[in-house]
Amino acid sequence: MRKSGGGAKSIRVFLVDDHPLIRQALRDAMRRERDIEVCGEADDRDTALKGIAAAEPDLAIVDLHLRSSDGLDLVRDLRDRHPKVLSLVLSMQDESITAERAVRAGARGYVSKQEPAKKIMEAVRKVLDGEIYWSEKAAAQVASRIAAPTRSAGGSIEDTLSERELQVFEMIASA
Repeated sequence: MRKSGGGAKSIRVFLVDDHPLIRQALRDAMRRERDIEVCGEADDRDTALKGIAAAEPDLAIVDLHLRSSDGLDLVRDLRDRHPKVLSLVLSMQDESITAERAVRAGARGYVSKQEPAKKIMEAVRKVLDGEIYWSEKAAAQVASRIAAPTRSAGGSIEDTLSERELQVFEMIASA
């Protein structure tokens, strides 16, 4: 966090989403927060990595589906190349499957694009306070998987496939 002109700390956020409308909505929501500054934007992985290196944000908000790239790959890159930059995934995908994958990749939280701006700001603040943010729904689903003594034959596919196998599955489904 950087000190602003008045001495208060400013949270620097970098937005990564392939939809300009989503970036604009996030920018507008963050403008209403006195201590949050959008310090850059990108619509794909490579542009994001360059922009994040230059802007040195505190947090990157990353969509899972980017123009010509995968958001989880970007989250992994941020974890490895810019460990001081926290990441928060913002996506339309089913959070029961993707929230845990995002955190395993290095994200500090997951927020659905269906949430109101207030929830997204709550997630930003919790992540910057050192917490992992999941919605109540995602947290309950992860907790129930952990509490299950063994995986039954009727378990979910995401529990049995590796990260790479899930990526291949998603590419087949989108073709």
